[in-house]
Parts: sequence; structure tokens; C-alpha cells
Amino acid sequence: MWTSLTDEQQRWLDVANEVAAKIKASDRAFDATAQFTDENMALLREAGLLKLAVPKAYGGEAPESGNAHFGCYIVTEAISRACSTTGWNLIIHYHQCGAVARLGNEEQKQRILGDVVQNGVLMGSLGSEINHQESVASKDTKTRLFFNAGMQPVDGGFLASGSKHFCSNGPVAKYLLYWSIAPGAETSRDGLTLSIVEAGSEGLVFNENGWDKIIGLRGTVSWSATLKDVFIPWKNVLGEPADFVTKDPYTLELSQAFHLIGSARGAFDCVLETMRKRPFLRNEDGLMVEVGQMAASIQAASGSAMLATRLWEAEKWGDAALASLSAHHTARETALAVATKAFDIIGTRALLNTMPLEMFWRDIRAASLHTRDSQLIRLVADATVDGRYAPKQKYGDIGPTRTWAQLGLGPDATAKAG
Repeated sequence: MWTSLTDEQQRWLDVANEVAAKIKASDRAFDATAQFTDENMALLREAGLLKLAVPKAYGGEAPESGNAHFGCYIVTEAISRACSTTGWNLIIHYHQCGAVARLGNEEQKQRILGDVVQNGVLMGSLGSEINHQESVASKDTKTRLFFNAGMQPVDGGFLASGSKHFCSNGPVAKYLLYWSIAPGAETSRDGLTLSIVEAGSEGLVFNENGWDKIIGLRGTVSWSATLKDVFIPWKNVLGEPADFVTKDPYTLELSQAFHLIGSARGAFDCVLETMRKRPFLRNEDGLMVEVGQMAASIQAASGSAMLATRLWEAEKWGDAALASLSAHHTARETALAVATKAFDIIGTRALLNTMPLEMFWRDIRAASLHTRDSQLIRLVADATVDGRYAPKQKYGDIGPTRTWAQLGLGPDATAKAG
């Protein structure tokens, strides 16, 4: 489906397809028990696919931008086509690697990304503060996205305290990206800070928190986490306050689009396999029209994602970020439609969990809720009318920011501030 691949991209796609065939043939016990996709991730690790978001300078296969490259995307699509849950776990790992690649200093990249390459360790997230067990959550509508978790200055670094939810890869990752607001800052726009919390840190506790009741993406083990005075040394703080908002142009939406496209293909594969086994279904004109429409919509979603990819490669950051929002929307609507229509085409056999359709449908539905689509499309509308878009506009208008030194903090000033 993907065209104009370099020899290197084709090689990794071939590797991903080989791994995907093994994953597709394996059982889905992880979904039934809401356990991590350990066996599938082991296949990815053995094939070297976990290092695709690590820049080549640190032993990986990526450019300096980390996960923001077409090689990661086509591999994500191939793995998601075989298993939507494993595909999600992969993009979470890739995204955290990418953040370190773009924001980390030389020592951090050598140490953390080097560990990914040499030992195949996983990265995870401590970001979301929306608790799925609460009916009401705090929301800063002005800045759109806000984090209440903070950092208390102490000698040598910070103490982190807070509650995090939907911590994808959290219980199984060695390095966790902690999202918080720098001391002295007020919003994400001027103080959003990314730091590394290492697995096993004193004061870090994961809680399943009813995850076994979740109906989709169960094998992501996106448990809740509580941090109580977790020490974060300066060596694990990535950059200056708000660097993620002001200096890092990349967002997660395009990676999610490729995951959704791959998942849509996986659901569509169930349709095609059924059609080939039951050729009499082709006698129904209306049904065949539906199949044609599904194929066309997947192609359209792929084309939209490709456009956004090319804009990233051209370093047209604003246009690329905006195109990624549209690509995400198109992929989301396509995946939801394909997975839902597949039940009508396959019929009652689709209700049996002997085929992966029902897992694809549940995972697509869950993945589609990661970010409220109406908010993203409103950003697209505003940018289209205004004629401009900033890559991190969803965090609000970018204002003045202060460095650690201007906040009176830093490796040499922490003791005084604390």
C-alpha cells in the first residue's frame, strides 16, 4: 500500500510484516485476562523493532527526530493490523523515545535510549490526570490541556507527588515520562515539564484500579499510578520548562492515525477472509458496495496520513501538525466505520471471538477516545479560518516562558530554593 519506500524503510516493513504474521497467528489470552502483551513485545524486541524511534547516533534506526519518521509509522501500521493492542503499546513506547530524542541532553540520550537499544527496555507514560472512575474531572478550558502534578524542589532535584491515570505501558516500562508543571509556572504553556521516573522508584505505586473492567485496549495495562515524594534527580529532567510546548513541534496524533489505519485494515482483513471463504456473499450487490466503500475509505485515510508525513519530512511544522489533526480525524472515522460495518457483512459469525474482529472493534473504540475528536476538529476549523496553526496550539497560546535559572532553580541552586 505504501509507495516510494527507501530500501531501509522497505527492509523494516518486511521485518514488521514477518513479526505481524507471527502475532496474528498467536492467541489473544492477554485480552481476556487484561495482561500486557509480553509475548508479542518479545517478538518486536527480538526483531529490533523497539529501537526504530531511537536516533542512529545512539544505536537506533531513526533520524534526530526520534519517532517522527515514516519508518516508525509503517511499522506501527503493520503491527496494528495484526494486533491493535500491541500496536498501541508500540506507539506509546515510540512516543516516549521520541520525546527523549528531541528534548534530552547528550547524557540522557546515551543513557536512556542506549538502554532501549542494548537491552530492549520499554518506555511508558505518567501523563493523564483524568480518572476513569470519576464522573467529574477538573478541566482548564482556556489552556485546553493542563497538568496539576507538580515538582517540589529539593537538594539534587525534585520530589514528585500526584495521581496519574491511563498510564500506558506503566507497570512494565523501565523509564516513565512524567508530565508536570515546573515550580513557579502557572500553566502548561509556560511550565509543562517532562521528566523521567524510573521503575521501582520509592513512592511510585501502580494500581490496577478496575482496569480488568475496561472493554478495550485491555492489554495495554494502562493502570493508575500514585506518586508520593518520588525523587527525580536533575539528570532525569528533560530540558527547560515548557520546552515540550515551545520547542518540540511533534504531537502524538499522526502516530495514532497510523495505529487506527492499521487497526482498520485488521478489521477489514476479517471481512476479506470471510468473503473468500463464502464466495456466495459476492452475489449481494449492496454488500459488495459496502466492501468497496470500506477499501476506498482506508485508502483515503492512508493518503491523508501520508500527506501529513511528507509535511513533517519537509519540516513545515505548523502545516504538518495541522495535517496530522485532520489525518487523525479521518483515520478515526474510517476505523470506526470499517469495524462496525464488518459485523453487518460477516453476520452472526462476527460475534464469535474465534476471529479478532471483536477485539479490533473494542480497541478502535477505546483508541478513538484518547483525545476528544470535537476538540481537535475545532482546532482544524480555527486554523483553517485564521490561516495559521502552531504545532502545540492545543495547549493554548504560547506566552513568555522562564528557564530553570530564571526560576531560581537548577543543579546548583536547588538547595537554596528548597
